[in-house]
Amino acid sequence: MKTRFTTATLWFTPILAQAQGTSLASGVSSALGIVMLIGFLFGTICVISGGFAIRRGDTDSGKLSIVGGLIIAGAPMIVKALFVAFGIGTSTVDVGTFQ
Repeated sequence: MKTRFTTATLWFTPILAQAQGTSLASGVSSALGIVMLIGFLFGTICVISGGFAIRRGDTDSGKLSIVGGLIIAGAPMIVKALFVAFGIGTSTVDVGTFQ
């Protein structure tokens, strides 16, 4: 009884990130997109918790939480506006167009 072994690499397409031909810029863009998503969710949670703090009567903490949450959630747009203002309109992660 003969057993024949063949390499499985010929049957499957490459699944490694290095084998897809991606560049460093697209990898960084994907990573920053994930960071922006996490920051947006965290900022939204901060704004909501600030509203609950104001409802409980802790207005100082609530206002600070709301302002901080808006800055965290809007950080990509703020950075993009600064890039456009200083003439660097082509950033790694494109979050929208400013006129």
